[in-house]
Amino acid sequence: MKRSFYNEQRERGNFFFPVEYHYVTNHHPRYNMPYHWHIQYEILRVLQGHIVISVDDEEYTVKQGEILFIPEGAVHGGKAFLEDTIYECIVFDKKLFETDIGESGMLQKFFDHQIIINKHYTAKQTVIKKLVWLMFRTIKNQYEGFEYIVKGSILTFFGLVLKNKLYTLSLTNFANNNQRNIHKLKKVFHLIETSYNQPLTLEELASTADLSPKYFCRFFQNMTNKSPISYLNYYRIECACMKLINEPEVSITDIAYDCGFNDLSYFIKTFRKYKGTTPNKYVKSYQQMTNK
Repeated sequence: MKRSFYNEQRERGNFFFPVEYHYVTNHHPRYNMPYHWHIQYEILRVLQGHIVISVDDEEYTVKQGEILFIPEGAVHGGKAFLEDTIYECIVFDKKLFETDIGESGMLQKFFDHQIIINKHYTAKQTVIKKLVWLMFRTIKNQYEGFEYIVKGSILTFFGLVLKNKLYTLSLTNFANNNQRNIHKLKKVFHLIETSYNQPLTLEELASTADLSPKYFCRFFQNMTNKSPISYLNYYRIECACMKLINEPEVSITDIAYDCGFNDLSYFIKTFRKYKGTTPNKYVKSYQQMTNK
C-alpha cells in the first residue's frame, strides 16, 4: 500500500522510544477526531462515556472500560456521543520492536497484515483490560524505567492476541478490494488536508477519487457516514479549533478566512453546528479549563 495520502507525518515520541500518549476530553480541539491515518499503531481506551469510531469500512461503539486497537495505515475517525466522554490513546511505531522480531517471525506477520488483530475489546476481556490499564497508567506516570514496562506491555498484548486467538488470517481478495477503496479515500483526504483553505468543489473532490460526482457522493457517504461537503466543512472547523487555541493573537475573522470560509456569519453558524457553541465561547471555555 502506498503511504502518501493524508498521512499524519510527524514523529511519535523520540527515536529511542517512538511512543506518544494523548488524554482527550471535550475541551481538546480534536475531541471528535477527523478522519486521518498514520503509519503507527494506536491503542485507545475509553475512561468515561462512549465514542463511535470508524476504522476503514467498519464502525465500532467503544464504551467506558473498553479498548480499540487501530492498525497502522487504517483510515479512522470518531465522534464522542456524550459531552463528558474521556478517552486516551497510545500511538506507537513498529520501530520500537526492530530487535524483537524473533526467529518465529510472528511479529512480522502482524506488521505485514498476514494476521489481522481483533480491534474491539470489551470490559469482559479482563486479561487484555488489566494489561492495557497497566500500560496507560505507566506511560502517564513516567517513573524511572517506564519505557521498559510500556514496551513489554505492548509485546505482551501481541502475545495474548496469539494465545487467545484474538485475530483472523488475511483474506487476500477481500483485502485487495477494500484497500482500493481506502486508497481512493486517502487521496481525497490528502486534497482536503492540503487545500481546505481553498474553495474546493464537489467535482474536484470526485475527480481526485477518479469517480463521477454522483457516484463519489454515494461512495464517500458509505465510507464516512458524511457527505463530501459536510466532511469538508467539518474538517475546516476542526482546523479552526486548532488555530483558535494555538494562535490567540489572530482574529476570528482571519481564522475563518484562513480555514476556507469567505463569510464570517456562515463560519460562526457552521462552527455552532459542529461544536455546539460560538468560536468566542469555545476559546473562553478552553482557557477556563486550562487556566490560561
